[in-house]
Order: sequence, then C-alpha cells, then structure tokens
Amino acid sequence: MATENIVPFDMARIFIGSTPWGFLLEVMFRTAVLFLISLVFMRLLGRRTVRQLTLFDQLIIIALGTSVGEPMVYPDTALLWGVFVIITVVLMFKLQNTLLNRSAFYQDIALGTPRKIISNGVIDVGMMNRISTTREEVFLMLRNKSVRHLGELEAVYIERNGSLSIYRFEPDKMTHGLTTLSDDLPGHPEHHRTDTKVLRSDYYSCYVTGETRKLSEGDVFPACRGDQWIESTEP
Repeated sequence: MATENIVPFDMARIFIGSTPWGFLLEVMFRTAVLFLISLVFMRLLGRRTVRQLTLFDQLIIIALGTSVGEPMVYPDTALLWGVFVIITVVLMFKLQNTLLNRSAFYQDIALGTPRKIISNGVIDVGMMNRISTTREEVFLMLRNKSVRHLGELEAVYIERNGSLSIYRFEPDKMTHGLTTLSDDLPGHPEHHRTDTKVLRSDYYSCYVTGETRKLSEGDVFPACRGDQWIESTEP
C-alpha cells in the first residue's frame, strides 16, 4: 500500500487490512493445523518444567514460535514450509540431546558447568562476575528457598539452567551471617562504613561478600569489599 493512500486510524485497515473477510476463516484453519502439528512435535521433545529449561531449550521454543507464526497469517506462506521448519528444529533438538548424553566435553561447551558461588556463608564475588549473576538475583532465589541469612549455608551451586542447589549446615553448626533481605524490605539492618567506629558489640557482615566477624564496641570497621558492613542475622 502506498503511503499516500494510508488513512490514519482506518479501523478496517487496522483490524482487517486489505484481505477479504473470508481469509479470517483460513487463518483459523492455518492456526489449528499448525497448533496440532506443533503439539505433536513438542510431545516428542520430552518433558521439561520451566525451571529445567536450558538456553538451548529456550532457543528451540523461540525457533518454533517463529516458524509457525508467519504461515498462520500470511497468505503467500505455505503451511508446508512451516512444518518443514518444525521438523528440522525437532531433529536439531534430538541431535543436541544425543551429543549431550555422549560427550561431557560438548556438554560443558553447550550448557556450561555448575559453579560454586557461596562457600561457608561467604560469596565468591569473582565467580559471580564471571557468570554474570548479581547478588540480588541470588538472594531472591535464596529467599524463595526460605534462607534467612548466609550463615545457614555450607555451599551453594548455580546450575546450568540458572537454578540453585543449596547445602545447609546442620542446625548446631549454623553461625551468624549476612541477611538475604533486600535493602528496600522492612527489617533490613543499617549500613556502617569502613573505618568508622563500632557503636555496639555484635556480629557484623560485609555487605558484598558476607564475611562475618565479631566486633566490639569502640573497634573500627575493617576494610572489606564494598566498604560496607551490616549487623549479622543470628542463627
């Protein structure tokens, strides 16, 4: 359509376009056919929950969505081409799974490896930076697992799909630790700057790493990453 012939807010053009009303029935037919075909092939992909989706799984979903979208609504795009794309995507998925099951080296390249990001209540900031994960994201997932503070944690691993595997200390071995509460949530402890005096004897945690120390009144907060300390949460 030439731009000079476009009428702004033409409801017929916006909702129907230049196609006849009868094409709406064809769109419904195309959508039903591709939906049923996609359903069959998605069943062949196997069972996954949202939390189990890897990056490759998400790429498959995007590819399937793209392949069925155009044939549903464009009259000059044949349904058969969309079906061929779906078949190719499913075959690629099967090939990917075969390689993953047969080669640990390929598995590490394609999906990465689990990484330890917390050890004995202390955050490995360097590892977090390497895998592009933020402290806030990790703390959100920890709160979803009912973790109140890092003193509960012996080890935390981030898996290939981004979920956390959490290993807790036995109750009698838990110590004071950095709270997992977000700064904007009620009850979050106040911050204390490095090189300022401790006003009350207590356990304090480095705000960035979770390193925890017992400091006495009159002491000076030592240097730590981020130069911020907060009162630790009791075990």
